[in-house]
Amino acid sequence: MTQGGRIVMVTGAAAGIGLASAVAFAGVGDRVILVDRDGEAARGAAARMGGAAVALPVDVSDEEGVRRAVAAVARDHGRIDVLISNAGVVDPAAHSVLDLPLDVLDRLIAVNVEGGFLVSREVARVMAAQAGGGAIVHLASGAALRALPNRAAYSMTKAAILGLVRATACEWASGGITVNAVLPGYTATEILLALEAQGRFDRARAAAAVPLGRLADPADIASAILHVAGARYMTGASLVVDGGVDAFGGAGAASAAPAPIAPDAGPAIVTGGASGIGAAIAKRLAADGRKVVILDREPTPGGITLDIADHAAVGQAVTEIAARHGPPAILVNNAGVADAFAPTVTQERADFRRVFDVNATAALLTARAVAPHMVAAGGGTIVNLSSIAASGGLPTRNAYCAAKAGVTMLTRSLACEWAAHGIRVNAVAPGYIATPGVAALERAGKRDLSAVRRRIPLGRLGTPEEIAATVAWLASPASAYVTGSVWHVDGGWTAYGDAGPASDIR
Repeated sequence: MTQGGRIVMVTGAAAGIGLASAVAFAGVGDRVILVDRDGEAARGAAARMGGAAVALPVDVSDEEGVRRAVAAVARDHGRIDVLISNAGVVDPAAHSVLDLPLDVLDRLIAVNVEGGFLVSREVARVMAAQAGGGAIVHLASGAALRALPNRAAYSMTKAAILGLVRATACEWASGGITVNAVLPGYTATEILLALEAQGRFDRARAAAAVPLGRLADPADIASAILHVAGARYMTGASLVVDGGVDAFGGAGAASAAPAPIAPDAGPAIVTGGASGIGAAIAKRLAADGRKVVILDREPTPGGITLDIADHAAVGQAVTEIAARHGPPAILVNNAGVADAFAPTVTQERADFRRVFDVNATAALLTARAVAPHMVAAGGGTIVNLSSIAASGGLPTRNAYCAAKAGVTMLTRSLACEWAAHGIRVNAVAPGYIATPGVAALERAGKRDLSAVRRRIPLGRLGTPEEIAATVAWLASPASAYVTGSVWHVDGGWTAYGDAGPASDIR
């Protein structure tokens, strides 16, 4: 299911993030249905978008209305490829729980939770019956992760969406349907601007809580939604687009001014880029027009051969790259090694340290070597390769799990520390990936991955190219409001919480 020619439904599409999303999908050639309870506003937006969009007046909390609307779209267009479940409401008076009127609470639940359930249920019925499945993206909020004063009910409804996403992602994966959530931070939508005009929202105070120092534009969120809708190995994930707010753990202000926008020029450095995921990343960045220099133990054309754990050699290599090609604009910390797969009580300290140093320490020190060049150039982007091992224990793989958990926190910390310099830092956490090496082991009968496949809701291993696509997006200007975030590309592995094989669910 590629961009262009898809049938896309967007709820809450007459304004704000919903409208920006509709415009983004139309911009890549998709046919967009703008669903909104304000029919006049939806028709006006569709008219401004031209022939790429049509309006459909619906209140997502009206079950029968939702059922009729989805049936009409399927009938008129033959299929539904993407649903963006964006419709939502807030409590504009910001009541405390003790003062919250029951009708306000009921409306929050009816639109934010039940609305998402009703629309996704009806669309999933269509997607399950068509070839190729489809993609569902729910809009949650940073409020699903962080408590906000007088926003308890709103935060509850947005957190509920995350549970809905994980459950339906696992339930519908066998039908080729991916389900994910995008969690925006403070975004300059019409609702927020109206609150600001009423003196009920302090933009400067909100911006100071954001490491990137500014509110998001709806187009920033729409860009993430567009990418997630096309990511076929990403499901059950909660993807944060908040300028680094969730990553920040300090007590004071996260920023003093808007961060500079990094120049979209300069070479990309990919560590461990000679094979596997690293090679796919290098190939993708090169295809996107970037000069790529690989740092690897194995020789590569135009690359530099070294041990990534040799920090002096890495520093010298970075200096050489900057002198030859200009300041690095992108660093992808991909190099890694696996554990010995031996019981912890039999492992040697030196073996533990080697695994930790290659996977975690090298990422820190390579980033440190590159950062001064990025600062001098006005910014850059760093993408670290974490893993599902960062959040789930793998027996006999203690060093690898420890290192990847370290990489996750390193990502969040550097994002906050370097945001003021225009350096964004994010991580991708792959699941089990069918690299050439893994495929060769399986063909030779040296590794049985059948149990792994059954544990993955999508029922298959990912491809290096699927990881590379998300890395490339995070390294691009399209992700300008994403920093300190970890994007799981794991086929639903992390989302699954039931007993038994995940891929057997029907």
